[in-house]
Amino acid sequence: MSSVSPPRTPTEAPLQSIRSELEGNIFRNVNGLFAKYFEDKSWSVVVQNKLQETKSAKTISKLSAGVPGIAHFDSLVEWLAEFQTLFFAVDQANFRFHSQPLSNTGSTPGAVIYLETSDLQSVTGSTRVFGEFHHDNTPVIADDDDDILRFYERARQVFKDQSARIFVHGFLVRGTTLELWVFDRSGAYSSERFDLAQRPDLLVRTLAGYTLMSDKEAGFNTFVKRPAPGSDSYVTFHQSDKLYLRPELIATADYIIGPGTTCYGASTSTIGEPDAVIKFSWREDEEPTEVRLLERAQERNAWGVIQLRGYQDLVNTADLRQGLRFPGTFVNRTFSCVATTPLGRPIRQFTSIPELLEVLHDLVRALQSLYVDARILHRDVAIKNLIITPQHSADSPKGVLIDFNYALDLDNVRPIEPMVGSDGFMAIGILSGQRHTYRHDLESLFYVFLWIAIANDRVHDEANDILKDMPKTSRLWKWCTMDFGAVGQDKTADMSPEGFEGILDEFSSDFAPLRGLAKELHALIFPVRNGKIFTGTETDQVAVQGLYDGMADAFKRSARALRG
Repeated sequence: MSSVSPPRTPTEAPLQSIRSELEGNIFRNVNGLFAKYFEDKSWSVVVQNKLQETKSAKTISKLSAGVPGIAHFDSLVEWLAEFQTLFFAVDQANFRFHSQPLSNTGSTPGAVIYLETSDLQSVTGSTRVFGEFHHDNTPVIADDDDDILRFYERARQVFKDQSARIFVHGFLVRGTTLELWVFDRSGAYSSERFDLAQRPDLLVRTLAGYTLMSDKEAGFNTFVKRPAPGSDSYVTFHQSDKLYLRPELIATADYIIGPGTTCYGASTSTIGEPDAVIKFSWREDEEPTEVRLLERAQERNAWGVIQLRGYQDLVNTADLRQGLRFPGTFVNRTFSCVATTPLGRPIRQFTSIPELLEVLHDLVRALQSLYVDARILHRDVAIKNLIITPQHSADSPKGVLIDFNYALDLDNVRPIEPMVGSDGFMAIGILSGQRHTYRHDLESLFYVFLWIAIANDRVHDEANDILKDMPKTSRLWKWCTMDFGAVGQDKTADMSPEGFEGILDEFSSDFAPLRGLAKELHALIFPVRNGKIFTGTETDQVAVQGLYDGMADAFKRSARALRG
């Protein structure tokens, strides 16, 4: 067991963020939680036997009776150490409690407790369960009380460190009151509040249960196999070859509720260069849209699109919460694993401007092939969804489209489609409620070029992260608010001939020579008609072909000119 300096106390900004994220997705006093996770388990008899053993009964009685008397951090550390002597058997030898004093909270002094595995090289990370111990006996009633928000924020930190985690257990002790929690990608829910004065051995039983739970019961992603500590982790699809995961994450999520997209590099060999991507994510749709559309794109030979290598649905929220009685409805998400190839660099990691322009040329052609050959619209063209890949032949693409979660099958369009896209990159027409068309994907690609030319950010993928290092005077700040109508108006103003001059003035020094290219692309996408820029969609085949050819040719000529 270890104790170190106090943990970082979440400031008001993350507290407000977690408040907004969990609003409407928290359920208290869920009936059946204790029974679901702690009763009739394979290890239940182990706990019961330990409670009844003559040699341990005295210690357990002392531990149970001692909970109300834990008034200081040191006494909590001693209590946990004594608990470990009883329940950390040989097969839990790599487990430990990691406790830290809480500071700067609104309540009286307390501590945060983590049940960890000392195997820090695990893909799934080290924290199995987290909890808080507060010495006062005042219950937290409101879901947005600062103390409870700090507790939620710790759950978010676990998910951030273990992004492919399925769910996380937590517990909250306030004096003699115990409340059990579970966090998953659809929200958070708690048990009824247990009175430890009436059930003095319950905290011991609960911590013992957490200690003895299997990885699956503790919420870990067991689709990732790892035969032994120190060995390489892998996944396999329907008896196919093993794909070995690299420990470095390509993409991760910094929130609790949502798709939780997590990506690893992988290969069929533990020593070979990774050439595939393993993506875990939680989708809302019952049907695996991305997989179906990737299969269709492959069948129709779409060029410049990631290739599907394997797929499997793993579990959904409804199954995870089966047997529990919720007072309201929740979003049922399905957790899946998708393997694709190739593995490339993010577009922001271009090695030279000519390379970037060649990649953008190929992405125009990729969008064209996706639309013309496969009859699919991507609908989420953004920096995060574009990669640079090694060319294996003169005909293979340098730029490739990834992430088809929001893609649209044009042969299966619903009467009303939801607005989708990424902040900063959505087309003006989409922001004003138009149906998505091929032109909107191209407009979004133009915005990708503008963001890169202005910010020249080689680190961040999300527009809001890029903005943090940009001056407040930048016009791009107005492209990233939740007021879509206002964003549409601001973009319309910025894409007017006069407004676009202001955009060109923001180009970074490296990209200043490409202002001419930007003007050429701008004229193609936003032709002026009757004194106003045209933001609609041409459907005439000649016009369609002309827009694709015009953009591709502009990028290609500029790349050649720079290469000399």
